[in-house]
Amino acid sequence: MHVLFGKKFLIMNNEEKNIKFVGDIHGHFSKLSFLIRQFDIKNSYIIQVGDFGVGFHKDNYYKTELSKVDEVLKKRKIELFVIRGNHDNPEWFKESNHPFGLDNILLLKDYSELTLNNKHFLFVGGAVSVDRFQRTPYKDFWYDEEFVLKLEHEFPYRDRVFDVVVTHTRPAVCGAFKGFNNINYYILQDADLKEDLITESNAMDKLWEFTKPKNWFYGHFHESHTIDHENTKFRCLTIDEFYEYEYIRTGRNF
Repeated sequence: MHVLFGKKFLIMNNEEKNIKFVGDIHGHFSKLSFLIRQFDIKNSYIIQVGDFGVGFHKDNYYKTELSKVDEVLKKRKIELFVIRGNHDNPEWFKESNHPFGLDNILLLKDYSELTLNNKHFLFVGGAVSVDRFQRTPYKDFWYDEEFVLKLEHEFPYRDRVFDVVVTHTRPAVCGAFKGFNNINYYILQDADLKEDLITESNAMDKLWEFTKPKNWFYGHFHESHTIDHENTKFRCLTIDEFYEYEYIRTGRNF
C-alpha cells in the first residue's frame, strides 16, 4: 500500500522486491510488456526514468494501451513507478496518481519520495527539449517541460537522507555526453537553447549538492554509461534499457 503524507508525498512500501530501472520508453508500451516477458521479470519494482510517452494521444488511447501493460504487471507482481520526461504532458504528473485506475502503474509528482527495501528514493522529472523549435505546443511540446529546482527553504533537504535520486536529465558534474556536438545544430535554430541547457544543468548541480545520494539514475540522453563523482555513482540509461539496482530474491538473476 502506498501512503502519501501531505505535501511531502512520502510513498512507503514495506514489501521487499527486486528493484530495476528502465530507460526512456517514448510511448512504446507494447515493447515494454514484451521486454518484461522476455527477461522474465517478476516480483519487482520497476522505476522508469521519464519520457514514458503520455500526452500525445487522446486519453482513451492510453486507457487501452496502459491497461494491457497493467495486466502484465499484475500477473508478474510488478509495480511500475514513472517520472515525467520532456516528452510527457506535465499535467499527468501534477499529482501522484494511478492513471485510469490502473493499480500497478503510478505516475509520480516531482519531489515524490519513495521508500523501497529500506532505501530512500527522491524523484524529480522534467528536462529541456533540444528540438522544441520544431514541435507544436500542447501537442508534442509543453512550455512547463523543464526541471524545476526547489531550494532548501521550499523543500527540506536537510531533513532527508537519500540513497537514490532519480531524474530525467542530469547534473553538469556528470560531464558532457557523447552526442553533445549534435546539439550545435539545434542551438543554431533556437537562440535561447544553449543558455537554457546551461541553466538547467547548473540547477541540477544544486540538486546534487543538496542531496549527495549514493546512486543517481537518469535517461534523456539515449546513452548507456556510468560515472562516479565524489561519492555518487551516476547511471544513464539508454532507450528501453533495463538495469538491475537491487536483486532480493533467489533464483534467476536478470
